[in-house]
Amino acid sequence: MSSKNRVALITGSAKRLGKEIAKSVAENGYNIVLHYNSSTKSEVSEIKKEFVKFGVDVYPVKADVSKVKEIKKLFKKVKEKFGRLDLLINNAAMFRRVDFFDIDEKVFDEFIDTNLKNGLFCSIEAAKMMNKSKEKNLQIINIASLGGILNWVDHIPYSVAKAGVIKLTQLMAKRLAPKILVNAIAPGTILIENDANVNVIMKEKEKYPVKSFGRAEDITSLISFLIKENKYITGHTFIVDGGRSL
Repeated sequence: MSSKNRVALITGSAKRLGKEIAKSVAENGYNIVLHYNSSTKSEVSEIKKEFVKFGVDVYPVKADVSKVKEIKKLFKKVKEKFGRLDLLINNAAMFRRVDFFDIDEKVFDEFIDTNLKNGLFCSIEAAKMMNKSKEKNLQIINIASLGGILNWVDHIPYSVAKAGVIKLTQLMAKRLAPKILVNAIAPGTILIENDANVNVIMKEKEKYPVKSFGRAEDITSLISFLIKENKYITGHTFIVDGGRSL
C-alpha cells in the first residue's frame, strides 16, 4: 500500500520540530523523504523505525540544502525513488544569536543560504515535479518564524532571512497558482518534548499573553489541517505564537 501513498519531503526532519512535523505527516499516510545533514546514520535509522510503524515508506537522504548542487541531487533521488512529490515542507534552518557588530559577510551568507536560499531552490525543484503531476492538493509549506515579523535585534541575519521566507511565500503562491498552494507558518518559541531546548529563555514566556510557549502539536495540528482540508488558502502566513506578536 505504501507505494500508492502520497509523498512528502520535509527538510531538516531528523531533529526537533522538523522531526515532529515529519512524524505527523507520516501519521497522515504520506511516504516520507527524511532529509538530514548533521544527524548520524544511527539517529536517522531509529527515526525510520519509528515512522514505518505508520505503514509508510521512509527514505532517508543526506544533503546540505544550503548548496544548490546538493538540492538538485536530493530531488533527483526523490524522483528516482518515488517518481512523485505531493508535499514539500521547507523546515531546515539555523538559529543563533549574533551581535550587530559581529555580522560579517560569511555569517550573513550562512544565514541566508541556510534559512532562505534553501527554501527557494527546494521549492523550484519541487514545483518542477508537481507541475508534471496529475494529482490534486499539491502544497508547499514554509516554516518561517516570529523573528521574521518582530524586530529581534540580537538575531538580525536570522530575522532578515525569515522575513524573506514570508515574502517568498507570497510570491510563490501567486506564481505557482492554481496548481500548487503555498503557505507559511511563523511559530513563536516552541518547546520540544525530550529535547534540551537550549535556545529557550524560560523567563521570556512572560512576554506571551498566554504565559506559555508553544508545543510541537500546535504546529503539527495546523499542518494536518492544511494537508487534509485546505483547498483554497494560499499565500498566507499563519502566526502561531500565543499572542506574542500582538
